Amino acid sequence: MVEDWGRGVPLILEKEPGVQFREIAKLFITRFDRPSFGENVEKTVVTTQETTQEKIIACLKAEPTLTRKLLAQRIGISEGGIKYHLNKLKAAGKIRHVGPTKSGRWEVADGRFGAPDSRGDGGGHE
Repeated sequence: MVEDWGRGVPLILEKEPGVQFREIAKLFITRFDRPSFGENVEKTVVTTQETTQEKIIACLKAEPTLTRKLLAQRIGISEGGIKYHLNKLKAAGKIRHVGPTKSGRWEVADGRFGAPDSRGDGGGHE
């Protein structure tokens, strides 16, 4: 914090009356907790993941033969990001890949798919 106009310190003292200041090299320094900071970060991460996964599901419903590369281009994230979200969606039973890697297709579950097939990969590769 830079106290340039003389309004910051009174505002801090009004909002955080127990805060203490130290003088270091002719500057006043203070530290105080921001309990809401962690909550906001967590909410943002969850919202972003849901939004990205919803976009992926919408794309796969419209074009079941999309590759990771094309999904990444359409959604605007890296192929690694697509792989991460596809794995999350498969683990949640929301999607599965059926058929060979190059010529297979994605299926989007209305509810949830059952257990992965005998290969343990959810029904195919992407």
